[in-house]
Amino acid sequence: MMYVYDDRLAPKLDQSTLGVGGKLAVESGDWHGVKAKAAYYVTNDLGLRSSNPKKTDAYMFDVDKRPYSVLGEASLQYKNGASTLLFGRQEIDTPIVSTYDYRIIPNLFEAYTYTNNKVENTTLILSYITKMSGLDGLVSFKHFESMSQQTYTSLAMSDMHTVDSNDGDTLDISKISGNQGVVMSGMVYEERNKVQLWNYYCHDVLDTIYADMAYKYALSPNVSATFEVQGYGVQESGKFKEFLHNLGLNAAYELYGTKLSLENKDLGLTTSLAYNFFTGNGKTVTAFGNWGGYPEYVAIPYMFAQDDSVSALAKSQMGKINVKVDLAKVGLANHTMIAGYSIIDLDEEIMPQSDINLINLVYKAKVSNSLNLKGQYEIRSSDNYRYANDMLTLSLTYKF
Repeated sequence: MMYVYDDRLAPKLDQSTLGVGGKLAVESGDWHGVKAKAAYYVTNDLGLRSSNPKKTDAYMFDVDKRPYSVLGEASLQYKNGASTLLFGRQEIDTPIVSTYDYRIIPNLFEAYTYTNNKVENTTLILSYITKMSGLDGLVSFKHFESMSQQTYTSLAMSDMHTVDSNDGDTLDISKISGNQGVVMSGMVYEERNKVQLWNYYCHDVLDTIYADMAYKYALSPNVSATFEVQGYGVQESGKFKEFLHNLGLNAAYELYGTKLSLENKDLGLTTSLAYNFFTGNGKTVTAFGNWGGYPEYVAIPYMFAQDDSVSALAKSQMGKINVKVDLAKVGLANHTMIAGYSIIDLDEEIMPQSDINLINLVYKAKVSNSLNLKGQYEIRSSDNYRYANDMLTLSLTYKF
C-alpha cells in the first residue's frame, strides 16, 4: 500500500494518489540445477483515483495514469557449479539497468543473463536484455517493449525534424534505430572494499561505461571511514549519432562523483558528504536514469529541458550532506531515521534561475519479519516552478 501527496506550485496541480497492489510469485524446487519462476504484479486505485489525470502521481500506475497488472517475471534458471544461466522476464540490479523499486510495480526486463562466481569475491555478468517494462520506460509501463523504444532521453521534438523542448514529446529512438536490445557486461569485486566495472551497449543508440570504487578504513574498533569514487561516460552510437549530428546535437557526456562517509557504531550514526557533476554543453542530449539506473551519489529529481535547451543536466553540479541514525540505540530496534540536504546547481546559460535546494527526511521501520513501513518527505525550493514542491510518500509492505 502506498500514498503519495505532491504539493506543487501553480500552474501545476497538486497530486494525491493512493495505490495498493503487489506481487505474487511462484518458484519451483531444484531439479538437476533447473528452477522455474513466475511473478504476477498488480496495482489498483480502489476507485479513489482522481478523474483528472494531472492530479494523479506520474509513476503509481501506467503512463495513462490507469492501474494495471503484468506478468512481470517468467523465467528458467540453470545452475552448474559457479555458473548460472537465467532466461526470461526477470529483475536486474546494476548501476545503469536496474529494477529500481520506487513505486508498487518496479522496472522488469526480458533478458538472457549469465553469472559466474568462480573467482573468490568476484562476480562476472554477461547479459543480452531485449525488452523492458516499468516506471522508467518511455512508451509503456505495463508492456514489455524493446530497450531502444524504452530509452528515456531529454530530447523532445514536435516532429522528426524539429526540436521542441516546451511543447514536443520525448523522442522514441526506436523510430530511428529500430528495436534494439542492450548487451550488458560487468565485473564486481567485493570483500572489505568494492570495485565494479560495467559496459552497456545498445546498437544504434548509446554506449555507456560505468565504474566505481569504495575503500573502507577503520579509524578505531567502532569508527570507520569509507571513501568512494564513481564515473560513467555516455556516447551516442550509429543511427542515433547520425540523427543527432544532423540536428547539430550530441549525446556524449560524463558524470563524475566522490563520497566520504563516517560510521560510528557506538552512536548508531553515519554521516556522509557527496559531490557529483556532469559534463556536456548546451547541445548535449542526456539519458539520466536511463533503463532504471540511478547510481549517482546525489539523488536529484527528473530535470526538464526548456526553451532552447535539450537537457537540464549538462554542466550541472550537485552536493549533499546526509545523516543516518540507527534508532536501536534509543530502544527502537530496526527503526532508522535519515536526513539529507542537497544543492543542485544548474548551468545558468543552459537552465537559468532553476537551481534547487532539497531537504529529504526518511523514516524506516521493520515492525516484524513480514511488515515494513516507510515514510519520506521531500521539500524542494527553486525559482523554477517545476522544481518547487513538497512531496510526501508513505508505504506499507507486507510479505507473506
